[in-house]
Amino acid sequence: MNDTKNLFIAYLSSLSSFLAAIETRTVITLVSAIILPIVFFAIGKTVDVLLQIYLHNRKKDGEK
Repeated sequence: MNDTKNLFIAYLSSLSSFLAAIETRTVITLVSAIILPIVFFAIGKTVDVLLQIYLHNRKKDGEK
C-alpha cells in the first residue's frame, strides 16, 4: 500500500506537466510527464530495497 501511495504522490506532483503534455503534445513534455515519474519511483524504490538489504546484513553480521 505504501508503494501505491508513493506512486500516486509522484504522479500527483507531475499533474501540471501531464496536463501540459496533453495540451502541447510534444515529445519532451510527454517524457517529463509520464516517463520520468516512473523512472524516479523505480530508482527510489531500488535504493530503498538496497539500503534495507544492507542494513539487514549489517545487523546480522553484528550479532555473530
